[in-house]
Amino acid sequence: MGPIGDRRTSTLDRETRRCALTPLRKTDNDNLLTVLSLSFVLGMAVALAVYFGWRLNVGGLQAHGFLTAIALSICPPFVLSLVIGPIPDSDLALVLTVGTIVFANAFLYAGVAAGGYFIFTLTAKKRVPR
Repeated sequence: MGPIGDRRTSTLDRETRRCALTPLRKTDNDNLLTVLSLSFVLGMAVALAVYFGWRLNVGGLQAHGFLTAIALSICPPFVLSLVIGPIPDSDLALVLTVGTIVFANAFLYAGVAAGGYFIFTLTAKKRVPR
């Protein structure tokens, strides 16, 4: 048996090897995961802001005017709010609809960010001289 520590004796004659963990290199997946996480959280925050604006009737958001068009452009799943109206029949309907709006917008933002990340990495690779 070889010495205990950072060196071990191999099964081959006169061969020793160093036991060390190889450091993991940072890959593009870490950057992609960061972009997706941030865009997912941003999508949820935007959807919640639009929902609370709709629920509190800020600026006449329920009147289907200019602010409704803006809300639909930054949160397309907001169109589901037309299904339940300002006063839902039950709390369960409200929770299901708001949860659907929030998660649908979060996944929508993450999908757009993934597409943007893909295009950015393609154009960045073309600019790097080889």
